[in-house]
Amino acid sequence: MCDRIQTSTAPFQRVWLEYWETRGIAYPSVVEYMNATKITNAAKQHGWAYLIVLGFAKCLGVKLDIQRAKDKAWKILKDKHQMRVGYGPFKGMKLNEKVWWSANDRITQTLGIYEEHVLEKLIDLKKQGAERFIDIGAADGYFCVGLAFANIYENIFAFEVQEKGRSFIRENALANGCADKVQIQGEANFTSLSRILSDQQKTSILIDIEGAEYQFLDEKMLELLSGHHVICELHPWVVEDGYKLEEALLNRASKFFDVELIQREAYTPNRFEELSDLSDEERLIAVGESRGKNMQWLVLSPKQSA
Repeated sequence: MCDRIQTSTAPFQRVWLEYWETRGIAYPSVVEYMNATKITNAAKQHGWAYLIVLGFAKCLGVKLDIQRAKDKAWKILKDKHQMRVGYGPFKGMKLNEKVWWSANDRITQTLGIYEEHVLEKLIDLKKQGAERFIDIGAADGYFCVGLAFANIYENIFAFEVQEKGRSFIRENALANGCADKVQIQGEANFTSLSRILSDQQKTSILIDIEGAEYQFLDEKMLELLSGHHVICELHPWVVEDGYKLEEALLNRASKFFDVELIQREAYTPNRFEELSDLSDEERLIAVGESRGKNMQWLVLSPKQSA
């Protein structure tokens, strides 16, 4: 990490950048999170000493216990599955040797359990008649490419504002023989989504935009999306007054949708035999997704007629 930070970056900022990367936030987006409120919140959760030690450890190339456990699990999985998803609906999908978003995500992706509760919802929506999938904040394309690879959805739009991310999506779709099913675009906004949704085709929409959801899902956007199903990952702690913004979003959404909140309910590493030689703690760490909170996803369904 340290060799990717410009020499003008202050030492404390290096620590803070490293903290966010361990939380699963990609480097191109990290700078957006560097303000006093978030630094203070991180210090309250983990302590100033931990943040400083974490930064120095990475600069010196020393891995702390959590990362050592993840690296140990990853070596086992990489050797066994050879950079392919081993289980679940995306079984057989090739994963990229290069990493843009979060290297540790490859563990749960290989096991087929990365945001498993979200994937189950998307598959269920397809069974209910959704014909198209829109991925807003597609990162490196795990969902959009996986759903195309598995022939779950064949009409897919992937929105990613970072050019490097779009490049990864393109590369991963080509590697998995499904590039013809995935249309890759830059910023999702009212105009671009209006154009896609103008045909009234039932659509499943996944949103993961690292705290920008509270501005993105304004009343105008919610009305546009109201005939479709939306799943949005919520990040209230990364923006100022995030919990108030979240409450306001839920109130807005309830005008147009039936509203539900879901979260990951279980961690079940023992179902994977290849992890059996790891300790209890190592197995649990392996299937964790490096999230700073017990996160929730907002599920919006078209209102049912009375």
